[in-house]
Amino acid sequence: MIKKPPLKPSRILREAREASTLRRAHVRYLASCVRSCSSGSPRLQILNQVVRFVEAYGLRSLLFELLVTNPKLLELLVKTFDASRFAGDLLIRHPQLLEEITRDPAFYKPRSIDENLRRLDSLGANAGNLDPVRAYRSRQLLRIVLRDALGLTNPVAVFKELSDLAEACLLFTTRLRGGEQMTIIALGKFGGREISYGADLDVLFVGDDVRSAQNLVVAMAQPTAEGNIWVLDARLRPEGEKGPLVCSLETYQSYYAGRAQPWELQALTRARGVTGPLQSEFIEMAKHVWRDAGQHVDLRARIDNMLERIRRDRGSGSDSLDFKTGFGGIIEAEFLVQALQMRENIWEPNWERAVDLLRERGCLTESGADKLRNAYGFLRRCEAVLRRYDNKSVSVFPSDPNEQRKLAIRLGYEEFDAFRERYVDARESIHALYDRHIKDASD
Repeated sequence: MIKKPPLKPSRILREAREASTLRRAHVRYLASCVRSCSSGSPRLQILNQVVRFVEAYGLRSLLFELLVTNPKLLELLVKTFDASRFAGDLLIRHPQLLEEITRDPAFYKPRSIDENLRRLDSLGANAGNLDPVRAYRSRQLLRIVLRDALGLTNPVAVFKELSDLAEACLLFTTRLRGGEQMTIIALGKFGGREISYGADLDVLFVGDDVRSAQNLVVAMAQPTAEGNIWVLDARLRPEGEKGPLVCSLETYQSYYAGRAQPWELQALTRARGVTGPLQSEFIEMAKHVWRDAGQHVDLRARIDNMLERIRRDRGSGSDSLDFKTGFGGIIEAEFLVQALQMRENIWEPNWERAVDLLRERGCLTESGADKLRNAYGFLRRCEAVLRRYDNKSVSVFPSDPNEQRKLAIRLGYEEFDAFRERYVDARESIHALYDRHIKDASD
């Protein structure tokens, strides 16, 4: 068992007593709550954030009485500061959000695309002022983190809710900017409705409205004091960053049928229409070229070569810590499923549902599908906990053993050896299945 160090007397406690109206008993109570609630982060660091939150609230005595009489609210506050520096900083800047969000009767429920759009519609945003959209996005991210930190949801549900929030913000901003005639296709984890914290949105633009697409990309990424809306990544388009941002349907069809690389055809596994008049036509075209690519005689070898190239180009250099591109990592699990989908002509952008369909088709055994789902789910949960802290992309475990132990505790493992064993087992399970179905299988 990992023993929690005792909370030492600190200058922060003394300053909190001297600089605020908090009584000595209140500070002792606060310290004891931090001691009992915190897991991974240093308790002094969490206590500092709680004190900053109390100071920012304004009516300090009133707030502290509220926290004393409502231990669950204090527990939520401490768990949030422990789980996410991003969420903690947002709460300190806007302390009223804690009560605002938690008093909402719908706090315990996920928010759909339609519900997000309805609420966005009521904010008074316009093409010249997108700050209400940015503020809404930040507050909804905070809401999701709060529910996540309390254990009121699970990783798959978090990914779905983040994806629905992102899609609603994208749709709403597109309409405000007059881009209704522009077709947007989602790819990657956005296409599968399974993005994590800190993710960009992989998209393609179809049509001829270049100006609307350019304006949308800039508007979505432009940061203000309220943050940004969401970063759009359109690099999966024909010719990559060197190619035009927007292409006609005919250009996509010609490119995929002639010059596209195997990985570009594989990426269509997760293509999904988001908005615009050419969604159906694009998806039908994509399915056609994707099916043809799936029947290529050396499909598995091509996918394995692509995975090796990703490891060379994007790997961290430390395979044991690289849970995304390393052997038995997240990408290996995704490539395994996509290869089987392409060979069996199973069109399904969502990874979880694709595994279910492969099991039903007999491409994966019941036990194999369960092992794959559990191993992949564990790695994605690790990824989400790491990304949640700063709302930024992370794909490698920290090298510092102390930071690894904090991660283990945040994931619910009090014994670090148990966490390490689970991590090794997950990667070995994925790699064994990958070898069996890709490396050792002949087309």
